[in-house]
Amino acid sequence: MNYTHAFGSVYRKKLIECLKKFDVPDKLIRLIALTLIQTRAPVKINRDFTEEFIVQCGVKQGDPLSATLFSLVIDTILKQLGLRGNITTRLKQCTACAADIMITTRTEQSLIDTIQKLKEISAQYGLIVNGQETKYLQGKIVI
Repeated sequence: MNYTHAFGSVYRKKLIECLKKFDVPDKLIRLIALTLIQTRAPVKINRDFTEEFIVQCGVKQGDPLSATLFSLVIDTILKQLGLRGNITTRLKQCTACAADIMITTRTEQSLIDTIQKLKEISAQYGLIVNGQETKYLQGKIVI
């Protein structure tokens, strides 16, 4: 699975909540929040820039901290799926790298249920699954 405009769409308020869930010290949370509030940016069209506008969601592109902050959000989302153990002891398993998530399940119904739940939880954080970039692979073990 892949998210549409993942880094640019995560809700900043939810990001701060994630930092608190990971027991990040309040002082560091306040410093991070300062880098996110009242962010302004122009858009470059050809060689010209538009007027600046306030950016209200997402993490800053090019900021070294952005990937870590986004990973904390993804980790929080995956924890809400209740995944423990590995595929040999569970019906489902997820692996994430940046905005890409691989879901492994033993049954088709488990895959459908997991994707639906992931979509619902992700939407609460401002993340929308990119249906065009999502790929399905079905395998079968023959003994």
